[in-house]
Amino acid sequence: MDPNEINKALKGIDRVFHFAAVSYIKSSIDDPEGCFRNNVMGTVNLLEGMRKNGVKFIVNSSSASVYGEPAVFPVTEDSVKQPLQPYGASKLAVEAVLSGYFHTFGINSTSLRYFNAYGPFDEVHPITRAVPNWIKQALSDQPISLYWKGQQYRDYIYVEDIARAHLAVMDLTGSNYFNIGTGKGILMVDLLESIFKAVGRRTEVTDLGERPGDPTRLVADTSKITKAVGWKPTCSLDEGIKITVNYFKNSKFK
Repeated sequence: MDPNEINKALKGIDRVFHFAAVSYIKSSIDDPEGCFRNNVMGTVNLLEGMRKNGVKFIVNSSSASVYGEPAVFPVTEDSVKQPLQPYGASKLAVEAVLSGYFHTFGINSTSLRYFNAYGPFDEVHPITRAVPNWIKQALSDQPISLYWKGQQYRDYIYVEDIARAHLAVMDLTGSNYFNIGTGKGILMVDLLESIFKAVGRRTEVTDLGERPGDPTRLVADTSKITKAVGWKPTCSLDEGIKITVNYFKNSKFK
């Protein structure tokens, strides 16, 4: 949000990976203006710094939340986009801003629409994501917080596969956007069973009912990025959950 700091940081840089954002759906609902100010105007500040410093490539963290409740299944990049909350709307707005800066100023951009990211080192607070939350609750013998009776259908993608996608697209020219997922869905209640299996025990489950801003099903079609750069996910859900559980077993959170 500080143009002067951005200008200093971009000296001698030729590639930008843009991860900075308000990323919690609840906080975007509580403070939509703050979400748009940070996510959209923060990106404009970054692009202005890139323009002034001659930096011509950016890979942007976007989100599957741009789609809202998808009209097709699995979701393709050209599916109708009707975000269900300010967070998703801000991410879609950023993609539009990036398109404008490419066509006007020649700044090449690739937006990666993450589906449900998970993996070790997920220590961001507040903890709002299901996987780290459930693992920590299970390891501490605390009740598991579940929404919608666990019937949401989701696509969970391991963090290392996401990282490889960024490296695969960083030299692409134009204004691009790709889904980043596995193409395979899982019910949240079944994801919880996978976590219980990896932890080695079960704990009580507390259903918290419905939650605004949640689509009922969201699974990626990833054929576009595979065709463009050859990227495919390599880590299975069971393997990724096992690695993530082992990380939290050995972390300091307890």
